[in-house]
Parts: sequence; structure tokens; C-alpha cells
Amino acid sequence: MGRRIYSTLVTRGPRGIGAAVPLALMLVAAAGGGQQPLPPAASVPVQHGILVLHVDDVTRPWTREITESFVSVFQAAPEPPAVYFETLDAARFWGGGGYLEALRGWLRRKYSGKRIDLVLTVGEDALAFLAQAGGEPWPDAQVLYAESAGVGVDTARTLPRAGGVILEDPFPPALATLKAVLPGTQRLVLVYGASSVDRGRMGGFADKVRAAGLGLEPIVWAGLSREEMLAAAARLPPNTAVFLLEPTVDATGHVFSPGHLCRLLASASVPLFARQADDLGCGIVGGVLLDLPRASQFVAHDALARLARPSTEVRRIPAAEATQLAFDARQLARFGIPESRLPEGSDVLYRTPNVWRDYRGLVLIAMVVTLTQALLITDLVLQRRRRSRAELAERRHLAAMAHLDRRSALGELAASLAHELNQPLNSILQNAGAAQMMLASPDGPPTNGELVEILEDIQKEDARAGEVIRRMRALLQKGELDAKPTDPYALIGETVHLVRPEASARGVCIDADLAEGLTPIQADRVHLQQVLLNLLMNAADAVAELSPDRRLVRVLARPHGTDLEVSVTDQGPGIAIDPPERIFEAFYTTKGKGLGMGLSICRTIVDAHHGRMGARNEAGGGATVWFRVPQARDR
Repeated sequence: MGRRIYSTLVTRGPRGIGAAVPLALMLVAAAGGGQQPLPPAASVPVQHGILVLHVDDVTRPWTREITESFVSVFQAAPEPPAVYFETLDAARFWGGGGYLEALRGWLRRKYSGKRIDLVLTVGEDALAFLAQAGGEPWPDAQVLYAESAGVGVDTARTLPRAGGVILEDPFPPALATLKAVLPGTQRLVLVYGASSVDRGRMGGFADKVRAAGLGLEPIVWAGLSREEMLAAAARLPPNTAVFLLEPTVDATGHVFSPGHLCRLLASASVPLFARQADDLGCGIVGGVLLDLPRASQFVAHDALARLARPSTEVRRIPAAEATQLAFDARQLARFGIPESRLPEGSDVLYRTPNVWRDYRGLVLIAMVVTLTQALLITDLVLQRRRRSRAELAERRHLAAMAHLDRRSALGELAASLAHELNQPLNSILQNAGAAQMMLASPDGPPTNGELVEILEDIQKEDARAGEVIRRMRALLQKGELDAKPTDPYALIGETVHLVRPEASARGVCIDADLAEGLTPIQADRVHLQQVLLNLLMNAADAVAELSPDRRLVRVLARPHGTDLEVSVTDQGPGIAIDPPERIFEAFYTTKGKGLGMGLSICRTIVDAHHGRMGARNEAGGGATVWFRVPQARDR
């Protein structure tokens, strides 16, 4: 079976809400009968209706602002009501002729089928419109009126279901602000329209000026044409100000468009004031200005509350909650009003851009930041110079310490080096003696081939001795670290060759396992040889007292990411401290005659190469000490 859908049509008579008739029944009846459907399973929630009744037409900016604020609040409600807007437009149709009664009849017919639970009147004239006919055309609805200062309508008698939201009159504080910014003002011209609505709405403002006790003489411009107002403005005496009270129609029936009269009167050499924040910018000085969007939101929330719980309470809004202090900088300059006269918390708009005035705080912050940065940069430059000097001194100190360490290491190798030099020198001596004997032999001089063989042997042994001396001289050189692309095979091979005689004398075998395809490293050849020499000597010392089958030192060279890792592994007793990296601390040693500086110097050399150095104990016995240095970059 399909799902049945039911709708309800609400009808309203001239006096209120009528009976709710199911739409399906009406359709069946219109079709001439038939089977009647079942009643709906559940009732549909009734949507409330709010009608907003304005006095002024929609061309007035304040009417649009109030409408937009109401809509924003109503639409945000959990159950948004149906909202309708109407305007009496009474100021433009003030001539009478039964207009309001005709409008009432039209509204009655227009809303005969609509549910209206609350009528929200904006302006006392809209409230009076309802009160004249006992709430018609919505006599059963609540009435909520919004007005400034108060109302003169006897709602208790004519509209017993009416309540209100009254804004505290902002005109007295506006007068006080006017007098504060222009203390020499003696006369105040009140300008409002010639319609009965304008006169009824603004007619009591002259009394408010007198009641303020500020020494202001009120002058009323109400029954003048636009031309008469402009001519009168040109003749105003000094110490006079003009206050616009939203004029809509002049004495000739000319309808003022919003801001038009303000711009015309602003051309006169007289300070101009108004009540609405929207007028700021058309030529008024400023002051206490009504913030209609804020005030309207108070009213809209109150209307929603009265829908849920009807009330005839009259609630009041303090003037400070719905006004703002704002001024036009151009008008302040025009009339010589210093900003020091403005009340605290005033906003000054339309300023001529001025970096120091508008962004003084940011400018001061920027100056402080710039000065701080300059001081920091100066300090960093000085620190950099000091650090460069310290690094230079450290490099020289490192070079000196490394040089001493190399001399110490070569001192330990002295016997082996002497033995290694003795072999080629003895060979040279023997070859020279053999040649001498051949030349003195009674059998005659040696043949050319024999002499050539002897000379080649002498030359080879001489080169061998020279290479040993060259390696010793290279290691004994004293200089600062100079990193350049270096062949790792040559570096490791020369160092192993230099240590191997001493290791052989102790019965220690050195095995070098270098991976294929190693790329050059960025290193100082002499300093890095010193590191490897130190590791090899330490490893040889670690296994020297072991059985011959364990006197093995292994050198491995492998790529490690973008670095080259060189490790030296022995089968000795291992590193007896935890963690093993403590062996790189200065003055730590396990040798009876050692100073404990060798490995510390080695780590400093590796750090200077932007590398790393570490140590570990092996699971099967022995220890491994390794270092990594970067490979040379392609240039």
C-alpha cells in the first residue's frame, strides 16, 4: 500500500482563526463525494505567524535595517515563525481622505486566511492605528510595540493584550554630547517634516531641548518647504547648530529621499546633527547615534519570547545598549572641533589616512622590533666574530694536540719503522757491495745485464725507503684541518701499511676489507689517517696478549647513506665501561702509560669533518670502534 499524505487548510474569518479543514476532505467534496480518508495519525505542529507593521515606507533606511534585523533573528529560531511585513506609509499619505480606513479594510481581506499570533508595531502611529479599531484587522493577536522614550496610546483600554519594548530616550544624551563638542552653541534648529505623522512624532522635541537645561534655544523648522529651509540655513547666526529629525515630506508635499536634505543643509556653514547612525557620512558631525540593528534584535528576541509565553509587560532598553558614539573626522576638522572634546570611547570615521595617528601602536611596535632586531643582529655579528676567533684558536689547538698525538704514535712505531727502513737500506748496501766485488773480480768486470739488474734493485729499495720516510713526514706535519676530496682506498691502505710492521712484530694480523666502488670522501688526509692509526694501534694493543689465533684486527669500509663508515674490530676483552662511548672522554685510558687524549682527539677530528664516531662491544667478544665522514660532493 502506498502512504497516505494529509494536509490541513486553515481558514480565518474577519475576527480570527477559523476551523481547520482537512484538505483531502475538501478535494473529495469538490469531486462529488467518495470514500473519505482516515484521519491523520499525528497532528502537524502549528506554525506561528508574526506581522510587522511599520509606520514609514520601505525607502527609509531605518525601515530596511529594522526589517533585516527582525528577519535574521526570526529565521534563526528553532521553530521559525511565518513573518509578514506591512507599512502604513502614513507620512507620505498624510492628507487623509479615508486612507487609513481603506488600508485597514484591504489588510483585513489580505490576511483573512493567515494565522497572525503577534503584531509587532514599529512607531507609535502604527500602534495608534491598531488602537483606533480595537486591534483590527487582527483583534485576537498579541501586540508588541517598539518605541523610543514612550507612547501616548492608552493600550490598557484599547489593546489589553499589548506589551512593549521601550528604548530609553537617546535624545538627552545626544544634546549633552552636542554641547560638549560645541560648547559655544546657543541655538538649536530642529528640522522635521510637515506631515501630521512627522509633527506628532517630533513635535515634543523642542520641550526636550528646554528640559535639558543646557542653555540651548530651540528653533523649529516644520512647516517650511525645501527651498525655505535652505534659504533659512544660509541666514543662521553664529553659535547655531541644526538637528535633523528624519523629515520625510516638506510643506509642499515634496518627499525627501534618504540623506538628500542632509547633504543640502551640510553645504551651509553650520554644524549638522542627526539621530540615526545611517546619517553619518552625509554631512553630520556625529554624536550619540541610534544603532537600529542592535535595538531591533532586542525587540525581535522579545517577540519570540512572547510567542512562547504571552505577556503584556513593558520592557526597557538602556540608551547605551542601542546607541553608538561616532563622529565624522571631516566635519570635526571643518568646524575646528579637537578630538580631545569627544567623549571617551568615541569612534572617529572618515579620517584622512595618517600612519602615525592611525597605526601609532603598530608603528611603535615595528620600531621596537626593528631596534631589537638591529641590536640582535649586531650582537650576532659580534658573537660570530668571537666564535670565528674561538674556532680558529680551537682548530690551531686541535692541530697542535693532533700533532703531538701523531708524534706519540710514531714514537711507539719507532722500532718497527727503523726495522722497515733497515731492510731496504741493507738491500741497497748489499747490492752496492756485490757490484763492487764484481768490478774487482779477477774474472773481469760484470756484464751490462748484471749491472742493470743491480742498479734496478738499488733503485727499488731506495724508493721503498723513501716511501716509508714520506709517510712518516706526512704524519709528522703540523697544520690545520684542510678537508678536500680524498681517495678512501689510498688513505686506509697507507695507514694499514704503516702499522702492519709493528703489528707483525707483535704477532697481530691486520685484515683490511674495503667495499668496491667507494667514492671519495671530504677529508683532511693526514688528520683522518691519524684517527685510523690510533684505532689500529689500540686494537693491536687489545689483542697482543691473547693466543695467536685471536690476534686479529679487522678493518671494514662500507657506504652508510651519504657517508663512508670505517670500523676497526678486535677480538680482545672488549670495553669495560658502560656506555662504551665514554672511552672518547678526555683523560680516560686503560693503558698504564697513556694520557687518555688519543680517542678524545680522534672524536674532535671526526666532529670537525661533520661526521660521527662511536663504539660498541660485540656479542661474540671483542669491540668495534667506528667513524663516519661525509662523501665528497660533486662539483
